[in-house]
Amino acid sequence: MMRMIKLVNYFAALCILIGFFSCKTIFKSSPYQGYINSLVNVGLDTTAMGKIWINNGLEVLSNPNQNLKFPFKEEIFFKQNIPSATAYQINYKQSTKLKFTINSKSKSGVFLDLFNDVSSRKAMISEFISDTTFYYQSDNDEVLTLRLQPKLLVNLYTILEVAELPKLAFPVKNGENKDIKSFWGNSRDGGERNHEGVDIFNKRNTPVLAVADGTISRVQITTLGGKVVWQKLGLGGPSIYYAHLDSQLVNIGQSVNKGDVVGFIGNTGNAKTTSPHLHFGIYTNGGAIDPLNYIYKRDSIVGKVKSDVKYLGEELMLADNDSVIPVNILSVSTESITFGNGDGILKYQNSLKGLNPKINKKTNIVDSLILEAPENTAIPTAKFNKKLAYKVLGYSGDFLYISQEDKKGWIKAI
Repeated sequence: MMRMIKLVNYFAALCILIGFFSCKTIFKSSPYQGYINSLVNVGLDTTAMGKIWINNGLEVLSNPNQNLKFPFKEEIFFKQNIPSATAYQINYKQSTKLKFTINSKSKSGVFLDLFNDVSSRKAMISEFISDTTFYYQSDNDEVLTLRLQPKLLVNLYTILEVAELPKLAFPVKNGENKDIKSFWGNSRDGGERNHEGVDIFNKRNTPVLAVADGTISRVQITTLGGKVVWQKLGLGGPSIYYAHLDSQLVNIGQSVNKGDVVGFIGNTGNAKTTSPHLHFGIYTNGGAIDPLNYIYKRDSIVGKVKSDVKYLGEELMLADNDSVIPVNILSVSTESITFGNGDGILKYQNSLKGLNPKINKKTNIVDSLILEAPENTAIPTAKFNKKLAYKVLGYSGDFLYISQEDKKGWIKAI
């Protein structure tokens, strides 16, 4: 059940001290680790709430939400009396870049940590923010983990959006994916060679655009490519190949920015018998690579989150095996719902099945104490008054989850 937090004023006072201690660690560690250090400095790491906060921050890294499809959007409500964290696993492809957007409504912010190796516990990006937009890209395929976690005793509503974008710009002005009509690996010259790029068809003299910032390394006329332009993307970066141009507009050694015109579409070289098009290629130190996913446009317009967002932040009763238990709806996304128990332990589902089922359990209450959990050793949170009406909301084993006046909790029954 939702853990009741006592001595809130005491904790709030200590949290003021945390701000002072954080200043001492900000230059030595990440914002997240600096906050943990501040909890240690004032002794909050040994309290029940502090332990849960720290443990949940680690737990979500090994149990991230894997229901993430691009473009992704999630609305999250962290409740101050439930020390929660949430995390997401992202399968990153080196041909793309990721756009992250965070928008929060709170007097505080949220810790954002992005890992490419959770076992090291060292985040590549670590910030404490309210609102931000940032991009991530790498030269390798990676399994990323993004963690979001607010400070203790903070109500925080935040919206997370993640979009997958092509790493490079589209090389033809006003071009679209449908204009790509010949692909990597297609047979050429009767099987003598394979196509080392993609062909993008458009009208003659349509501008060909630089796909990124870089330097023009070659401007040539060749038998195969006709009028060609080579562009180098940074020291040690790949070379971009624009071929079959009708004309070239750049010179060797010239610096160009993304979107600059390097030439115009044509059908020079061995493309004289075909319609005007751009042959586009990418070459690394290991040779040519398939360029399609580097320029292929993705849908970046985020859809609506699931209708279950109306339950965001609420406590609901959920049928779970042979029990009906209270859960807190932490977040709702375009793909799934995340809910947790009173200790912030999370589960992910595509839908809320078994929501608020009818309770037909007939039992007699045999105890006078309302407990925080369905366990004999659980801490009492209130007294049960046999003279007052109560409502059975759920059950687990020999315990009922009840509400009586403004109290909720578990009580022993037979």
